[in-house]
Amino acid sequence: MISDPASLQKSLRIYQGLVEVSGLINSINDFDELLRQILAVARRVLHAEAASLFLTNESSGGLDLAMSSRADDEFVQPRIYVPRGQGISGWVLEHEESLLIPDAYADPRFFRDADKKSGFVTRSMICAPLKQDGNVIGVIQVLNSTDGFPFDQIDLEAFEAYSSLTATAIDKLRFIERMREQERVQRDVQIASEIQQELLSQAIPATLDGYAFGSHYKAAQNVGGDFFLVFPRSDDGVFFAIGDVSGKGISASLLMAQTLSAMQFVFATTEKPAEAMALLNAHSERQVVRGMFVTMLIGLMDRKNSRLTLSSAGHCRPWVITQSGACEEIPTVGALPLGILPDVDYQQIEVPFGSGDVWVSFTDGLTESRSPHTGEFFEDRIGSVLAGTNPDPADVVARLIAAEAVFRDGEDPRDDLTLLAGGFR
Repeated sequence: MISDPASLQKSLRIYQGLVEVSGLINSINDFDELLRQILAVARRVLHAEAASLFLTNESSGGLDLAMSSRADDEFVQPRIYVPRGQGISGWVLEHEESLLIPDAYADPRFFRDADKKSGFVTRSMICAPLKQDGNVIGVIQVLNSTDGFPFDQIDLEAFEAYSSLTATAIDKLRFIERMREQERVQRDVQIASEIQQELLSQAIPATLDGYAFGSHYKAAQNVGGDFFLVFPRSDDGVFFAIGDVSGKGISASLLMAQTLSAMQFVFATTEKPAEAMALLNAHSERQVVRGMFVTMLIGLMDRKNSRLTLSSAGHCRPWVITQSGACEEIPTVGALPLGILPDVDYQQIEVPFGSGDVWVSFTDGLTESRSPHTGEFFEDRIGSVLAGTNPDPADVVARLIAAEAVFRDGEDPRDDLTLLAGGFR
């Protein structure tokens, strides 16, 4: 029990400081401002010359100096890293115990080089772990009592209570910031999804005399990397393309939008699918983030000469359904996806294609759709689904979508699913 009037006064002062930091927990919503106020209150309440706060580095297990203060309104954030177990703060982190050190230079754990670099002379100090839910999220310390005496047991007990409140404040604000970041990400994803839907809604011209198309797009997540485009090249030819960006999410959707934009220019200035593919690859190789790539199929519908010209960059082979209902897979020549190497020799093939015939292309969200019962892929069923199909692009797409849904039997799709079909009227 404390009976000394000076000690009682000191305890009262410290208690008032604890009440103050408790109020900070609910009044500050900026992380750096919270750290500044924590250190300011610690220095003022404990009559300390300096205070520092370290946060645990989750990757290395050591400590990063988050902020320090040696004077009123002076807060610095130097890049200082303390390995676990080294120095006073490293020892506190490793042992999860507070330390009261009346004479810093007499303690072998004290790291003197820090004083030499800063010019500050440490006499006494208190260092306490910041514990939250059984984990040490950081360390806080105060240096040198301005009362002229070393810190004592009363200071230590108060500082331990202070560190507990500090840990709660930091953890709460981190939680708030995580929620804010999630909200920002959700807003970004929603905007990206709306942009993506708008781009694809305009991918097929509303009026294109003499041609018919069918399409379907469904992202496995909110946004995806699949895309398609129909581009009238001349009175006798229409370019079309379908592609799949590796990966999912925002990064895939951004690359998808870049690729669609580049395709508009490329299709307007080229006449052959292989040439268009080479130009798009050159563009993609400069734009693609390492590890990402784009598979693509480009075709040219030539009504005048009744033929279909196709070039593939690692994409799924398309199928053709004749007016009589016969169907077969088109053996396109395989090549590397876009964005992997700068110079790729893309080939193209020509196949007869007359009025009433329909071609259908898709991404691997269709071919690699898996049955939950057998583990088999849908790819082997495409031919049987298309056999005898009414050669109308919209009907062909609808039939494949319905069959894939039955095949998947209620399981969530593993990948984006996109189909594009077309033909002459």
